[in-house]
Amino acid sequence: MIYLWLEALHVGAVLIFTGGLVLLAVVTSGWILRDETLILGDKQIVYGVLRWDRRVTVPALGMVWASGLALAVWGGGFGQGWLMAKIGLVIILSALHGILSATLRKQMPNTSTRQLSWLRYSPGVVIFCFLAIALLVMIKP
Repeated sequence: MIYLWLEALHVGAVLIFTGGLVLLAVVTSGWILRDETLILGDKQIVYGVLRWDRRVTVPALGMVWASGLALAVWGGGFGQGWLMAKIGLVIILSALHGILSATLRKQMPNTSTRQLSWLRYSPGVVIFCFLAIALLVMIKP
């Protein structure tokens, strides 16, 4: 019964982390740019995204790692190929979260700062990784 509660906690944390990471990716990628400046008015959106990231997304990421590793240990999943692939994708998403968060913080003093060109693809990378993780978990090849 505890395993099921831990699994539910893991799924909930993943959903919260997913939402926060997609929001961060969309804002940082420049999908809401007009004339190379963020459409922000008085930067309230960026401050709100950074506040949400710090207060909600980062704790959810910690809970994803803690509950996911506990499930893997408890369920004896280490050594299975699908789980190793999933952990690899989660490492990529965790690293991308750090890069996106740092990029958005660096843009705060001057919103016209140019970011890395590959970051415009970050929302697609996030969605692809989450879909691949979902397939790996459901199919367990």
